[in-house]
Amino acid sequence: MEGTEYKINRLETTNLVGPMVDRHWAGLREAKQRNEIVAWCAGPAIIWPYAMDMKAHFMAGYAAYCAGRRAGDQVLEVARRDGELDDMCSYHRLHTGLAAAIRDNIPIKEEVVLPLPDVLISSRLCTEMAHYSEILYRTMGIPVINVDMPIPCKEEDIPRLEKFYERQIRESLIPRLEQVCDKPFNYDRMSEILAVSKEAAQIRNECWEFFKKKPTPWTLWDYGVGMGMLFYMMGNPETISYYKKLKEELTERAKNNVPAIMPDGEKYRVMWDGWIPWAFLGKFIRKLSSHGAVPICGRYPWETAFFPEPEKIEPEPDPVHNYCHIWYSGMKGTYHTGPYGGVERIGELIEEYSVDGVIMFSSKTCRMWNLGQREIVDIIDKRYNIPSVVIEADMIDSAMLSDAQIDTRLQAFFETIDARRG
Repeated sequence: MEGTEYKINRLETTNLVGPMVDRHWAGLREAKQRNEIVAWCAGPAIIWPYAMDMKAHFMAGYAAYCAGRRAGDQVLEVARRDGELDDMCSYHRLHTGLAAAIRDNIPIKEEVVLPLPDVLISSRLCTEMAHYSEILYRTMGIPVINVDMPIPCKEEDIPRLEKFYERQIRESLIPRLEQVCDKPFNYDRMSEILAVSKEAAQIRNECWEFFKKKPTPWTLWDYGVGMGMLFYMMGNPETISYYKKLKEELTERAKNNVPAIMPDGEKYRVMWDGWIPWAFLGKFIRKLSSHGAVPICGRYPWETAFFPEPEKIEPEPDPVHNYCHIWYSGMKGTYHTGPYGGVERIGELIEEYSVDGVIMFSSKTCRMWNLGQREIVDIIDKRYNIPSVVIEADMIDSAMLSDAQIDTRLQAFFETIDARRG
């Protein structure tokens, strides 16, 4: 309605996330103090050290954590002083900046300081991960276990790439990890992790169904806050408890028709395509909600949220093969080098979640994801008569965010939706 003042109605369950995440990072620090082996991980690699009962961190998870603690720009400045280029991946720069701060004793916000790892394990999805691995090895002497995880251009590429990835895991990663830990790989523990993850992901997917309700009882940002439960705490039964509580609150809201934004629910249901801007969650949700818009779905937080198809998880008899398979099977419409697969998946989400428009988040430091965005926007407009807008910014780096650009483009975007409705 014209002149309506909208207010975000956040979920109570999301308040549980902060303390759980803090415990995760505290566990890394405590393990290092006990002289236990600590790993850093890039790409979908955290399951391998977890199977060896190691404490480990997840690259994107730390980026979200650091940004959420309002320390992103501070750590990026250290990376800049250490010679990193501003247009390199901000996730990459956060980690090299953190390492440089520790090496050179540069003060940064204490709560985001992590112990340097004994080993870096990387399932390389992009060239930035290769640079990240090289820099930590070259400047800090940190051993690296790398495996390549090529992105499929088309669906028919997936079977052979999956076999290539699995062969590297069996022939390179697992033997190297056994050497680092001085013990055999724990296949039974990996099966246990997958079993817990399957149950948690099934409940999480049931929560996704509430996005289809009008008005929606929650936003994509509510989901994003708790996304890390399956990263940080993979294999921990607390993940199951968290998603059960989340589902209970959503069920109660749906029963009583309680909307995600007050007073009467959303005016626009939008899809958010691309990375979630972790350092600016509050800023973006305020911009969207001021128009009565709610982000409700997207390819990144769906397909890359770990185990988008939990029904395919088979912990026994071969957890290694199953993990490689379920990860690659989830790539059909997520990662792409062009519009292949992307258009079809976005089209499915538009129809399934009754989307009014698509916001393409173009990260200035993640060129891989941006490939094909302009083509997708054009095809979606013609095929589905759904307006789209491309917003340029970054997940972490505030220097790459322009409020004027965002406000202008969002205003035009919502006016286009109104015009087509009319």
